[in-house]
Amino acid sequence: MKPLRKMPPRARRASVPLPDSVVVALPADCTLGNIGALRDLLCEVKAGVPNITLDLRRLERFDTATLQLLAAFTRDHAARGANLLTCGNRPAWDEAAALLGLTATLEGRV
Repeated sequence: MKPLRKMPPRARRASVPLPDSVVVALPADCTLGNIGALRDLLCEVKAGVPNITLDLRRLERFDTATLQLLAAFTRDHAARGANLLTCGNRPAWDEAAALLGLTATLEGRV
């Protein structure tokens, strides 16, 4: 009987735990001209984060494209079970979301 050949040890993957919550601070200017930077910011949020807060306190300008992008973001993360919150009261934000029929989506109620 042949002796067992020793195999080199496998490299273990270090699993980085997901944070319990993530705050996405929207920049002051969230218009179509800056939509790429906002998309990149949203893409940094890992799938599986249980709590996501959209911080609207610095937000000064936004447009329909911003609301649509954020609606898709919140819809996708809410479908994965994330709790979505909004920080910073913006009456114009609420009004625009209502006009576009995105209020429930932006609040994470899919």
